[in-house]
Amino acid sequence: MYTFLNDKILDEEGREIMMDWEINLMQEHAKIVTENGGNILEIGFGMGICSNFIQEANINTHTIIEINDQIFEKLLEWAKDKPNVIPIKGDWFDSIPNKKYDGVMFDTWDEKNAHNFLPNIKLSLNKNGVVTFYNPQDKEALKWNCRKWGTLTTKKINVNPPKNMYNKYFNQKIYYVPKLIL
Repeated sequence: MYTFLNDKILDEEGREIMMDWEINLMQEHAKIVTENGGNILEIGFGMGICSNFIQEANINTHTIIEINDQIFEKLLEWAKDKPNVIPIKGDWFDSIPNKKYDGVMFDTWDEKNAHNFLPNIKLSLNKNGVVTFYNPQDKEALKWNCRKWGTLTTKKINVNPPKNMYNKYFNQKIYYVPKLIL
């Protein structure tokens, strides 16, 4: 059972899985994923931070896949007044609709299929489609891990995540927002 607070979401073990210090980087992810307009696929809803920024862009559709029941309920509530949002409940790995997207944003928690994301997402992209994703790596590791998939550019953002025993997902002072053209 997740715990939803004003500034974060905690998992069953009390680990922070998303926090409001991510607002600036989620805004950058949204700029990247929507730069071509068109149809956007977002994998993982979380607190809806990136989703809100995506909705500010000039896009046609915004498909959001969410696996967690509690977060999916929040997504449905959030989407009520957004006719271009297509909520999908399920694991992204077998829930991506058979259509092409102009941008894809990937940000999931405790993801068992993360290693399959880049090898599989190209089939869902239009030509010149862009991909961005939550990136816990430094710039060199990111470059190394993306080298065989496409053209990578990054934007450096200074961040200040809380240092505590519950924040297990990011504790660096610099975040590199990836933009990948596959």
